[in-house]
Amino acid sequence: MKTKFLIPVLALIFATGMSFTTVELGNEQAMDYFRNGGTWVPIPEINCGVVGANNCQVRLPDGSIHDIYDLQDFNSLKKTTRTTPVEL
Repeated sequence: MKTKFLIPVLALIFATGMSFTTVELGNEQAMDYFRNGGTWVPIPEINCGVVGANNCQVRLPDGSIHDIYDLQDFNSLKKTTRTTPVEL
């Protein structure tokens, strides 16, 4: 008789405890990437403005211009209506 009572009580305790757990999201959602040579370089999220037909680009302090990607994937190229690169 005690086991029939104990199992539902334990289930309720574990369910209540698990309701307070959270999954930490990495900061990958707040990062954009550009390709420099053969490596992906993370940068803080770039606001390219309105989505359009042009590639979103960033100009680095050394003067080089790179296309911006949402993920480390060539299929995630950011698009914009801007015609000038974003200064980093």
